[in-house]
Amino acid sequence: MRHYELVVVLSPMISPDEAGQAWERIKGFITNREAEIVHEERWGTRRLAYPVKKGQYQFLEGNYHLTRFATEQSFNRELENYLKLDDQVLRSLVTATLTEEELAAHAAQTRAPRPPRPPAGAPPAGGPAPGAAQAAAATAAPPAAEGASAPSADAPATPAAEAAPAETSTETPAPETTPLADPQPEQPSE
Repeated sequence: MRHYELVVVLSPMISPDEAGQAWERIKGFITNREAEIVHEERWGTRRLAYPVKKGQYQFLEGNYHLTRFATEQSFNRELENYLKLDDQVLRSLVTATLTEEELAAHAAQTRAPRPPRPPAGAPPAGGPAPGAAQAAAATAAPPAAEGASAPSADAPATPAAEAAPAETSTETPAPETTPLADPQPEQPSE
């Protein structure tokens, strides 16, 4: 059996009696197609996320209804067409759903248990990563002085793209500046 969920937004301009009659017509359409209504809720009048234009009106709120139903045959297209032709329906959405038992079975199949996490500050289970000690030693070494000899044979060569830019000794300091004397205010001319 297939399970579906239907949310319908009815016009807020209709009276509560007319809204009840419209909802009964929609439920009748569903039950006439040999579907069983499992659950229904009236959510009441709520503000819409965006203005909805229907006919010559623009609506800012709507009267929401939810129903869940189960059926052997699929009649989604018929239901959607029926709801589109109803002038009292602003928007509708039909979605296929799973039962709670199917959801639990699906979650058990797809979710593998995770291994427990180590406590904070503890080293990883496999020990330090390979090369971690060498990387730590390389970052702790002081920078090489200018004109130093080539790197030793046991140190790995750094690619040219990763090499740090060489410092230039041709930089000259900025000239010193002296404050200007306060200019005398101008005398108004007569």
